Amino acid sequence: MLQDVEQITRRRITARARFHDARILEIGCGPGRVTAMYADATRMTIGVEPDPGEAIRAAQRVPDACVACASGMALPFRDNGFDVVLFTLSLHHHPDPVAALDEAMRVLAPRGRVLVLEPEPDGEIQRLCNIFDNEDHLLERARSAVEQRGQGPLSRESFHTHWVFEDLDDVCRYAFGYYDRPPDAARREAMRAFLGPRAHDRPLRMTDRLRLDCLAG
Repeated sequence: MLQDVEQITRRRITARARFHDARILEIGCGPGRVTAMYADATRMTIGVEPDPGEAIRAAQRVPDACVACASGMALPFRDNGFDVVLFTLSLHHHPDPVAALDEAMRVLAPRGRVLVLEPEPDGEIQRLCNIFDNEDHLLERARSAVEQRGQGPLSRESFHTHWVFEDLDDVCRYAFGYYDRPPDAARREAMRAFLGPRAHDRPLRMTDRLRLDCLAG
């Protein structure tokens, strides 16, 4: 399975803030998939990830970055230390997104930027994931938190990325693995029904719709 095969995410985020020779903090870096897209161009890249296993995978995947096992609710960094703070599909996972944004602003340097990358609820990948865990209410809460920041975001855009799976079995391997669930026939059939005629495609292509908000420090 290949996610964002054209690295559209990299182009979108680097168009909204200065990454070259900058100090970047990525909150919720997971296994470092997005981190790997930009880390080699920065002065310093630090990722934080609360899951120890994912943090280890990110450190192995992106040797140019430092990765800390930490929460975005209590960042272990001094004030004003980063030029860009990036939430990578993670703001909605915080128990208090407003507090997480406040913490991001604390470590942001003057004239810096906070970038919030989130799934759009109507995106194809997100709707597939709803078979396992419907996060619509969490995504709406994160959106509201962004809009509460001062006068709201400097900019907001939605864009699509493209995922390529070998076939339906590859989709199922990804989904059950991502949610750490043992395979079961009911969810597999739900995914087959969701995909409709495309369930027979080889390769099987899907789109992910994302939203990117840019906030001023």
